[in-house]
Amino acid sequence: SLEEDDQSSVTKIHRQLMERTPPSPDSPKLYLKQNLQTNLRDPDCGLTISPLSTELLNIFSSYKDLCWSERTHQNGEDLRLAYTLHAVNHVLKTRTKILNNNQKHEKREELDEGLRDQGLCRPKVLIVVPFRESCRRVVNLMEKMLFPQSKGNVANKKRFTEDFPSVETVRKNKPDDYYDTFAGDIGDSFKLGLAVTKKTLKLYTDFYNSDVIIASPLGLRLVLGAEGEKERNYDFLNSIEVLIFDQTEIFLMQNWDHILCILDDIHKQPQESRGTDYSRVRLWTLDGLNKFYRQSLLFSSTPTPEINSVFNRQCTNYFGKARVVNPVESGSVNKIFSDVSIVFHRVNSSTLKGSLEDRFNCFKKMIDSNFMKDEMDHVLIFYSNYVDFVKGRNWFKSSNLDYAEISEYTKDNKMAKARDDFYHNSKHFLLYTERAHFYRRFTIKGIRHLIFYQLPVNPNLFTEMCNLQQEQFQNRRGGSESNMSCTVLYTKYDVSRLAQSVGTAKASTMINAAKEKHMFTPGA
Repeated sequence: SLEEDDQSSVTKIHRQLMERTPPSPDSPKLYLKQNLQTNLRDPDCGLTISPLSTELLNIFSSYKDLCWSERTHQNGEDLRLAYTLHAVNHVLKTRTKILNNNQKHEKREELDEGLRDQGLCRPKVLIVVPFRESCRRVVNLMEKMLFPQSKGNVANKKRFTEDFPSVETVRKNKPDDYYDTFAGDIGDSFKLGLAVTKKTLKLYTDFYNSDVIIASPLGLRLVLGAEGEKERNYDFLNSIEVLIFDQTEIFLMQNWDHILCILDDIHKQPQESRGTDYSRVRLWTLDGLNKFYRQSLLFSSTPTPEINSVFNRQCTNYFGKARVVNPVESGSVNKIFSDVSIVFHRVNSSTLKGSLEDRFNCFKKMIDSNFMKDEMDHVLIFYSNYVDFVKGRNWFKSSNLDYAEISEYTKDNKMAKARDDFYHNSKHFLLYTERAHFYRRFTIKGIRHLIFYQLPVNPNLFTEMCNLQQEQFQNRRGGSESNMSCTVLYTKYDVSRLAQSVGTAKASTMINAAKEKHMFTPGA
């Protein structure tokens, strides 16, 4: 009837209006492929998009570069889900576009540039993570979001399960932060190529037939080779469109040179053509401008000058870039339970290069004047940088000072002897590196005087070392509670590390104040 037709027309118009209504802030629109959205709603998928993941995905979808230094063990999985979803979505969008253009290829006009939709090589996404466990979790997420119901759509799954096993972490007497960081298989040499087709996720594909590459810095560096070698293999990095570095601060503890070498080799002109159809290659790729069309996503738990340098110099996306910077309200110094006051000593320097020598001279003067007496024993010197450690060790050796050493290269038996000698006062000084503590988390006992040659990259390590001065870790025959100290050397170039330790406001005051020494009393 006429009335029913009018009713259906009104309903149709109402539905159209509802579809055009912008989403509310509580349910922001995710710019994902329809099949991904359908899979995520599937109960068998088992993935939940948190508000943080949604917010990050909206930023990723703008294809701007992002540097986010607020990754924690609590939000790490939400972040991993967001960037994995973004990577898969990007691959699927690119694949759909290429398949659609394949149908138009024969019908196109000779000068039609609209079909230029490819790079010189197939890999589009590079994900760099520190450990095998990280890689395993990323691949498992991809499997869930691509094939929530079917278990047979992952090629070489059995091999992957054997190479990247799920290892249960047994928690003992080390800090929770340690077990969260080193959960599962912590092997740091691996690489994996993945190809996405309509019904299959292929693992262990050759890099030149892969859409996504997941690798550790060391694993990728072994493939690329070193500068000067005759045979090098970096062509597969030419057309990377999305570059993701997760847990970037851990790369500093592994080998930062690997990251710099990867960034140097990315987008280099290929050494040979591998069946490339140049009529489909984008013009900016042919012009060598890939770096301006690459999205770079850098995630870390703390800001560092090294990460900032990479973001400022190597990330040149013409879409723009964003860095999340929030002030640190209360630094890690507020988590210290020791009763020993901490003296921050500023070393004045006019240049970054000059600060290296100025710090060393200040350190030598401080040791000679304050820590050479017999009653000033049990002195631990904490080095953040291995080069500074070697420089200090050489000075201690040439000065015939009584010292022991623990670095990341020290053998286990010598580590045990150094700790024992230090505790029983057989050695006056103990030289200790951040990387050794990061990987081993020793409970160094007997520390009466603690000197930070430079604040650590990880502010949690600053807290841990200071808390080792509590009474329960002392040798009662090694001195009195009144004869204990904690000293930190810093320059204006350590502002990011200082802010993580004492808070942004206090760090600014300490950098600009007229006086060079500032004292913090834990708990006060």
